[in-house]
Amino acid sequence: MNQELPAARALRCRFEKCGPIRYISHLDLTRAFHRAFARAGVPLKFSEGFSPHPKFAFALPLSVGTESVVELADFTLKPGFEMETEALRAALQEQMPAGIRLVAITEQGEKFSRIAFATYRVVLPKMDPEETSSACEALKGSLVIQKKNKKGKLVEKDISAGIRSLDFEPCEEGVVLNACLSAAGESYLKPETVLEVLGNRLGEAPFAERGILRTGVYFEDMTPFC
Repeated sequence: MNQELPAARALRCRFEKCGPIRYISHLDLTRAFHRAFARAGVPLKFSEGFSPHPKFAFALPLSVGTESVVELADFTLKPGFEMETEALRAALQEQMPAGIRLVAITEQGEKFSRIAFATYRVVLPKMDPEETSSACEALKGSLVIQKKNKKGKLVEKDISAGIRSLDFEPCEEGVVLNACLSAAGESYLKPETVLEVLGNRLGEAPFAERGILRTGVYFEDMTPFC
């Protein structure tokens, strides 16, 4: 009689990425997580084929320099390895570099492809609160930018479809831009692109210095993804 192999556990980690570590690349972040698993003695399941790799994936990788309080990573443990999720979180946290805080580990739920929107808080210390009205006007109507396509050719793209909401408000540091942007498909939009449009229309000075924080990810109906 064939002995049935234990099932591999598919888990999801929610974590924060803040401070100087925001300047590491996505590849270096992946390596940091893989090292943490290895040092904690937590074996990941590997894919099959000619080039096996750990079954590990992030949702919506951040641009270099962007912080986040709602990052997600899915991973699958090697069949037979068992550890309670809170103990697993604590073991991995001990091996994480400064600036990475593991909030929780749970069973995998909805696929990352269901994420439709992401929210951001962008601090603009060089922007005068008196400039918010002109900034709002600059973001009305079509917002055409030039970007390279897969063939390296410059093409025009209207990013307005990727904006669900934008608003400015004064703060102690200057001005805050609160943005809800598309996180799916062809309309996927980064806050850096919105700031690029503003810089082109109003001058780069108010937007050259900024601090970007991702604050949430949502389904199409704007219920929180996690």
